[in-house]
Amino acid sequence: MTTVMHYDKSKSQVLRKVSQVPSVLALAQTAPDANRFGESFRILLRWKGSIYKFIWRDLLVYYFLFYLLSILHSVLDDDGKKTFQALAKYCLKNSNSINLMIMLTFFTTTAMQRLFSMQTTIPGTAKVITCFIMSIKPNLLEGPIIVEQFARWTVLAWILTFRVVCKPLRTMFPDMISLQVAGIIREKERVILERVETEGNKTPRALVVIDWMLLLLKETAIHNRFAEKSNHLKVIEILMTFKKSCGNTIKFATKNIPYALIQAAIIVVYAYGLVTLMARNFEEAGSSGFLEGIVNYFPVIPSMQFFIFLIWLNFGRTAVNPFGTDEEDINVKLLLETHIQDSFRLANLYTQDLDQIFGIMPQQPYNEASLLQNTIPVLK
Repeated sequence: MTTVMHYDKSKSQVLRKVSQVPSVLALAQTAPDANRFGESFRILLRWKGSIYKFIWRDLLVYYFLFYLLSILHSVLDDDGKKTFQALAKYCLKNSNSINLMIMLTFFTTTAMQRLFSMQTTIPGTAKVITCFIMSIKPNLLEGPIIVEQFARWTVLAWILTFRVVCKPLRTMFPDMISLQVAGIIREKERVILERVETEGNKTPRALVVIDWMLLLLKETAIHNRFAEKSNHLKVIEILMTFKKSCGNTIKFATKNIPYALIQAAIIVVYAYGLVTLMARNFEEAGSSGFLEGIVNYFPVIPSMQFFIFLIWLNFGRTAVNPFGTDEEDINVKLLLETHIQDSFRLANLYTQDLDQIFGIMPQQPYNEASLLQNTIPVLK
């Protein structure tokens, strides 16, 4: 099995690779110290992953339309201005009657609960692979082959699971051929999985691969390759937990938030924005003087209210699809690379000893004495 990503050995590539290590990313994304003086202002000026990056296009369109309407009002005749001012007065009167709080609260709460439940059920591969490796007998001639097969199928099941919910991963692996080219799947396995869909079998491909893993555990138990008989049931239990997590992830895509709810939230927010475009108080501007006129032509407060609701809406929409391509989305490609590297590392544990890593260990004499004691009863 080869890795999905091929890296150069140059220094720049190595530095870039190190910057993508999960532990390094976690350190870089740690929340800043709130007690540090001026930290709040530094956070407000941050561009990457900021709200400004979300809404700057909407901000330009909003102010463009606002001043376009202002120019339209200035070129209208007296009757047209009266009609425009009557419409503006009506919008001003009803701008505060649109209750967005209930709609956005319900939408964002539903999206965030769904996101949190999804994050807690994301399947991992390390526990399944490690438990299998540590459960079988050491020094089996066929051991490395079985371990490699089990580890590769675990990663394959993970990939097939997230291809359902993650568009970037579907782009990365558009079909089974691409998985075979990456070395994650064998030709015979690819043919079987492609036949699953052509035969009308509705079982997700990831669960089909997990069935292969169960059959491999059955074969391992039949041929007495487990160190203890109870290890068979322990590995099956962990594998079924992994299967449940994969199934819950697939349900995440099939049971999405209704589009009607998303559309309703979008329509209400943008309708409020359109209303605030026309909401102007020409009576106060004409009677009280120049200051109120400036306020009417620089809509700071109305636009601020609209963009607070717009930010809230975008936050909920990001939570609806956490596996997209935005900076705030879960980096599934990085997770995939991590799982592949973990599968290599864990599979190598079967044929490794501490002596190969550190040389002669302090407990080496005790290990030899223990082995000698275990062999004496056998010789007798």
